[in-house]
Amino acid sequence: MFKKILWVTDFSQPARHAGQWALQCAQCSDGTLYVLTVVDPEDLPFILDEMPDPFLSPEGTEEINLQLEKEYERKVMEALDQEVKSLGPIHVPVIKLLRIGVAWKEIVHAAEELGITLIVLGAHGKRSLENVLLGSTVGNVARHAPCPVMIVR
Repeated sequence: MFKKILWVTDFSQPARHAGQWALQCAQCSDGTLYVLTVVDPEDLPFILDEMPDPFLSPEGTEEINLQLEKEYERKVMEALDQEVKSLGPIHVPVIKLLRIGVAWKEIVHAAEELGITLIVLGAHGKRSLENVLLGSTVGNVARHAPCPVMIVR
């Protein structure tokens, strides 16, 4: 039934717990486990355009920014690898994804684009105060998702 399971992680303990459930669902249905993390643009590395350097040309600044972004992406993908390994033995295909933007919107867009059949996420994550003030990622995903959502406590 659920052949494409999207596990959303922010590297918190509740997200890891949700990962166990997502993996079990994928294995029971002989499906594919998609692992997604979303980075807030404010959490990206310092961009040099904000502070011009008289010793760098615009092309040089652009090249350094590109290198910083690639290095940051590499580190996040390594963290996703570790997150997946922490689940234990895995007997289904795993596809790791990184998106940049507003978490709930990126989760919903990824689910739509990939034809996800189940989204699995932890009941709460790292940004609990922000969630109280702005509305929770979990609540927004549950309201806007194109498929069932499993919220793991």
